[in-house]
Amino acid sequence: MLFGWAALIYVERSLVAELGDDVEQRWHIIATDHANEGEDHVVDTITEVSRVRSGGHHAVAIFGAADDLLAGNIVTPPGGEGLQVGPLDHVDAMPGDVTRDYVYFSGPLQGGTLVVGQRLDLLFHTQVLVFRALTLSGFLVVLTILAVGYYLSGKSLRRLREIEAALSKTSEGDMAVRIAESGGTTQIDRIARQMNHHLDRLSRMVATTRNTAAAAAHDLKSPLGRAYLSLGKATELVERGEDPAGALADTQDELENMRVIFDSYLQLSRIEAAGEDHLTRQVDLRALIAELVETFALIAEDEKQGLSFEVEEGEYGVMGDGQMLQQLAVNLLQNAVTHGGDGNMITVGLSRAPGCIRFTVADTGPGIPEASRDRVFEPFHRLDPSRSKPGSGLGLALVRAIAEKHNGTVTFGDNRPGLIVEVDLPAVLHR
Repeated sequence: MLFGWAALIYVERSLVAELGDDVEQRWHIIATDHANEGEDHVVDTITEVSRVRSGGHHAVAIFGAADDLLAGNIVTPPGGEGLQVGPLDHVDAMPGDVTRDYVYFSGPLQGGTLVVGQRLDLLFHTQVLVFRALTLSGFLVVLTILAVGYYLSGKSLRRLREIEAALSKTSEGDMAVRIAESGGTTQIDRIARQMNHHLDRLSRMVATTRNTAAAAAHDLKSPLGRAYLSLGKATELVERGEDPAGALADTQDELENMRVIFDSYLQLSRIEAAGEDHLTRQVDLRALIAELVETFALIAEDEKQGLSFEVEEGEYGVMGDGQMLQQLAVNLLQNAVTHGGDGNMITVGLSRAPGCIRFTVADTGPGIPEASRDRVFEPFHRLDPSRSKPGSGLGLALVRAIAEKHNGTVTFGDNRPGLIVEVDLPAVLHR
């Protein structure tokens, strides 16, 4: 509406200015004839022009010193001088005329007054046309907006119903259902992708919870049984008057193993349940990894293994929790040493990928079969069913929980021979 009103005002002013220039030029032409040919010539000319009926469109008149009409089609001279807009007392004025307003130029002419004008019919018709055009275009625009809005709202409603159906099935226990992703970029599409991400995590957490109790019972059964036997042996030694210190030490070791398992599981639960409020500090991953590499190089050497650190040039800042990231790196390095065996060569790397920092730990050990690479992230899952290797079975579960808490990912690759673990973490953007 505001645009239409402004356009109408602009057209009106432009036409009035153009018509004004035209009548002013005609006034000066007649005034020049008056000066060159005399008043009688001009009176004759105006008389001839006035005989040609214009239906009141054109106005021209010359008045004498007493405002008496000498020639023309205007009965009474208008007040004022110069270019004006207003009604004129035209002899051909009819009640049905679209308008009685003129743009006219009035000025003195050797004691008399010369008036030349043009009725504003063109302006009136132009206003009507512009008004109709704006009304029609406005109607079409509104109709188009309504049609587009109806289509988009219908599309959004269908997507919302899909989300509602997916959430309804999830609440009924169907953890495999997901919202269909169209690849769009609307707010609803982004919400659908985010909800699928949360459903993935929820599904995994539910599956983990179902398996963890049985796995924890299985893993705790052995040290608990051994602790029970050691206590029994200590009791017998006391009854026989012998020193029970060795049996009690065995009991203490088994209880310590159980404590480590409980602590690791509690730590995993805290990481998965923690919010992201404390992940606001910038951590220099290069300094953190370099310090750990220095420590684990000695451990690897004791195990007859080698460890090297390769880092590309650049900054390696990430936003997160330093202790969690340190735990992530320690678990990966400890796994590489524990499962690598004699002669194992461990290579720790830091590099930059588009938008992220990549931390890698590669070894030349036995690796992990491709079919088992997803399961090793499950709590208490072990590749070695005999449990001959030390560990709680929670190390890689902690690694994935920490990486995901920092919006990162963990993937396995084949080192031919051995294993490569890649952790991608979002890099701090520097402006």
